[in-house]
Order: sequence, then structure tokens, then C-alpha cells
Amino acid sequence: MNKMTYLIIGLIVGGLIFAIVLFKNKHNISQADTKAKNTNDKDFPPKPKWRPNLLTDIDLIYQKAKYYTGDKLQFAIFQNGTVTFFANKVDNIEDSAKATLDKIYNFHPDFKPMAMDDGNYLVEYSQPAFTIVFKDEIDNHWDYIQTNHQDGVCRDEVLINSQGQHNVFDSVGKICLF
Repeated sequence: MNKMTYLIIGLIVGGLIFAIVLFKNKHNISQADTKAKNTNDKDFPPKPKWRPNLLTDIDLIYQKAKYYTGDKLQFAIFQNGTVTFFANKVDNIEDSAKATLDKIYNFHPDFKPMAMDDGNYLVEYSQPAFTIVFKDEIDNHWDYIQTNHQDGVCRDEVLINSQGQHNVFDSVGKICLF
């Protein structure tokens, strides 16, 4: 065999080795991408790490929701205490309430706290919904709220306060995350 034959054989073998390495690396990257995607899919939409472990008093929330809405609006209460309300009567309150909650989850994380005349806080969202945080919960569990409020922020979420600070909360902000 002459030098040219060796050169051609070398190029073919080298090309095959290069193709095998390239395929193997692409396959490994593809598997890593799939694993990362599957991990993120399990946490989408992102959820806060902290879920307060206090009992939700649905009856008290019902009474206060009637009071705060002037007993004039139709509303639904979710098991964790979030209340959705409707300015106009809806026929299927369960589907309408879930649709409202879905809009909140898929919208910019925006809420507006209001101190109520009875000392409770009403936390309004971007959609017609609110959560009531009772004064006695705040008073009885302030250390718990203080310790855990940062875990109420979702993964990769940045909430900006009125001073432009990122994920820095005053007492009302901590109450809202509770």
C-alpha cells in the first residue's frame, strides 16, 4: 500500500471515530436536557416551598368574606382559604373559581394588602380573589411567619417592594406571604 491509501484509510477511520464521539456526546447532552426538562416540569408552575401548617377556619373565612363583600357578591372558598368572587352571577361557580385561580397563578405575582376595620388583613390579587389573614393568626404565630416568610416566595421569583428592593419584606409583606 502506498502513502495515499494509508491517508485515505486514516481519514475514514478518523471520520468514523469523530462521528461516534459526536453522536455519543449529542446523545448524552440530549439525556441531560430531558432530565432537566422533566425536573422543571414537576415544578411548573413554581410553587413556594413553605405551606403554613395551621388549620384553615373555612367557617370564619365565610363569615368575613360575606362581611367584606357586603353580602352582595357570589364567592367560592378554596381549602387553603383563598376566596374568589364574582361581580355578576355565574352558573358554574366551581369552574369559574378555578379559572380565576388559574389566572392568578399564571399572572405576574401581584397582590395588594388592605388592613380591615376589624384588624384582619385582606390580600387582593390581580384577579377577583383575596385571602384573609386573621389578626389572631398574626399575633399568635408571628415568630413562625417571621422565620418562614422567605420560603413563601416561589423558585426564581422576584418580588419588588415599594422601595424597589428585591424580596425584602416589611411586616405587611410577610403577612401577605403567609
